[in-house]
Amino acid sequence: MKDTSFFSEFKRDILISINTCLPCRVVSYDKMKREAKLQPLFKTKEKNRSPKSLPVIEGVPVLFQQYEVNGNVETYFPVLHKGQVVQVAINQRAIDDVMNGQASYPDVAKLFRLRDAVVIGVIT
Repeated sequence: MKDTSFFSEFKRDILISINTCLPCRVVSYDKMKREAKLQPLFKTKEKNRSPKSLPVIEGVPVLFQQYEVNGNVETYFPVLHKGQVVQVAINQRAIDDVMNGQASYPDVAKLFRLRDAVVIGVIT
């Protein structure tokens, strides 16, 4: 029974450390750069300790949308306001080169980091 409990806890610890998507509150937004400063709303907690906020994430790219309207391609840029809640996707690997339009072979040590987040939409 203890062996099963150990592996279940080990698996849980690994899974909870992988960042995929999370809601964040907008701390500030630079519309010209399309970059946000965000406070993740999920907290972490270790045994026998109080819950702790995740660190603020700076320089988070905010996605824009392109649509074809009456045969013309229209680009729509996001407008975010301090205090709004947004949904953030965490990229599997580092996105530094990709954000410049370059193909990359990212460092495999940089997996699911909060700094590789992108804002994908507004929740509230």
